Amino acid sequence: MLLKQLTIRKVIDELPLPINSKFSLMLVPLISAFIAIIISVISWLIYQGKFTFLSYNLSIMFKENKLILLGLNLIAFGFLLGLVGYSLNLGRNFRYVRIIFLVMGFICLKISLAKNLNKLPELPSFIKAIINITNTQTLQLFATIIISFLFIKSLVAVDWISGDTWMYQLPFAARFWGLVSPEQYMFEAEREPFFNTSTMLPNILQGFFWYLFGIKRPQGANLVSFLSLIGYFIFIKNYLKIPYYLSVISILAVPLIHIAATSCYVDLLTNVGFAIALIITYLLYLKEDFINYKNVSIFILGGFIAGNSKYLLVPPLVLVIFFVFVRILWLIWYRFNPVNKVKNILTLIITMIGANIIIFLTSFKNLVIYQNPFYPLKITIFGYELNHTVVPSEDYMSDKIEAMLPIQRWLFSLLEIGAFDERRPWKWTIAMDYVPLDADTFGMGGYFAIYVVFNVILFAFLCSKNNPETRVALGMVIIMSLVTPFLPFSYQLRYYMYWIIILITLNLYLLLQHYQLTKNSWLKPQNYGYVGIIVMMIFVISTRWDYTYPNPMSLDKFMNNDNRVNPEVIAILEEKKEACLVGFTPLTFLYNSQFHEGKNYSVKAEFSYSEEEVRKKCGNRPIIYKK
Repeated sequence: MLLKQLTIRKVIDELPLPINSKFSLMLVPLISAFIAIIISVISWLIYQGKFTFLSYNLSIMFKENKLILLGLNLIAFGFLLGLVGYSLNLGRNFRYVRIIFLVMGFICLKISLAKNLNKLPELPSFIKAIINITNTQTLQLFATIIISFLFIKSLVAVDWISGDTWMYQLPFAARFWGLVSPEQYMFEAEREPFFNTSTMLPNILQGFFWYLFGIKRPQGANLVSFLSLIGYFIFIKNYLKIPYYLSVISILAVPLIHIAATSCYVDLLTNVGFAIALIITYLLYLKEDFINYKNVSIFILGGFIAGNSKYLLVPPLVLVIFFVFVRILWLIWYRFNPVNKVKNILTLIITMIGANIIIFLTSFKNLVIYQNPFYPLKITIFGYELNHTVVPSEDYMSDKIEAMLPIQRWLFSLLEIGAFDERRPWKWTIAMDYVPLDADTFGMGGYFAIYVVFNVILFAFLCSKNNPETRVALGMVIIMSLVTPFLPFSYQLRYYMYWIIILITLNLYLLLQHYQLTKNSWLKPQNYGYVGIIVMMIFVISTRWDYTYPNPMSLDKFMNNDNRVNPEVIAILEEKKEACLVGFTPLTFLYNSQFHEGKNYSVKAEFSYSEEEVRKKCGNRPIIYKK
């Protein structure tokens, strides 16, 4: 329904406009161009000392400070681009180029005025205070505003723009905590085994917060993703000494992470856990005295989160644990006290066995009970099929994407080549979806290609400084970049967000160290923060602040908007007392009687199949098809 409304809006936007409306639209870029000319002319007159309205001291200051001239002309150019974009019909996306120039211009003005504040005439104290705000304070303020917006959004808005949220994430959470009973809601035939055998950690945590907030406030479940990200910021502050404001800005500049921070998708929590395990591994390879109870516990916690949140990260987690084992074994053999060598090796083996049972608890349980660590999914090992009930779908990849090599698919997605689709209501979505599953654009992109390229170039430069920190960092990123493309559906970047999280984290860590040694003004960590602000602002403006601004969205409002819940179907359910709803996915869960006060009936969800298949899966229940 939402996509339909947005399509109608787009069609309306493309209808011919009356002459008066066209003139009104043209008036704004004309005024912008006029302002640009005035700013540019005045700036050159000031620089040449021909602007007589200024005092001698001010004229000298403007003439000696070319940064002011640059700032004014960048602002003028940003205004002028409005007319260029309108005249050449470059579309709304062109405004982001203008924003970059305007922001850069104001930054130049702010820096130059702050350096020459004593040469300016008496100014009101609040203007001086604004000019005197340091780069760090500016970044801290921006980070505080963004993180506050996302926190409030998590509390007041149900996750209404994510299909998987209502298809199975929240239903799993509700069923686990008894918020909705099995009699009130049953999953699809293929989904029920997942709940019974592999209810994952994120859904348990989501249900806990939802339980605390009450049945009518599923917003509580959003806090799992948000708090996981906060936890990561705290972790890298304590272990890598990365200031909060830098980590907040730089990591939330990635569209998929920004979107996931207030959603009920489990990918963010999963990847945060994996990223924690990777950072601990990185530090283990840097420091020979790093092994202690605290660090081992943090590693196990990160691994437990990753290993019990999603099956997809189990294989790479096994590889990480292998590298940890090799490193500790090397330390025991070459660095620790040789007298205790045998004892230390036995301790390592016993600790590894215990840690692996904890980290892979869900997979270990399924292996013991069902002889398949990834039950109920079909897994084939050396031609032997393990016990299973569900065969993974192969409909999530178009022929074009399937024809690519795994690393080509992954690189195309990182660089967002062919990723954008006019059918999407937003430039980025959490799953890069809102298109058919077999579309060439489905799942592609999500990290903001320009930001990816910037981080890769910065990382390459920082690693050119040959020291232990850069060598280990380079090795880790190379291994990540060789392994990740060959993981299942790696081109769907939300599954493996650890790659961009680790790249940004290492950049911040190495940049801070580099600046402490060189004091290079171009490589100030604060400059990284400003790049993050520019990228993030392009993202939030292009998505109309829908993923950032905390607009309230209650459960009742969500269900009643756009006819998401059909009252006629509710009436039929109340009459029949039980039914099988077919084709209502992903919003079938909204029909459970717990959400409708005074109602008492049973709902079973099912996908649209052939009539015979539907009858088989629905059993004796009356079937209601979505019209």
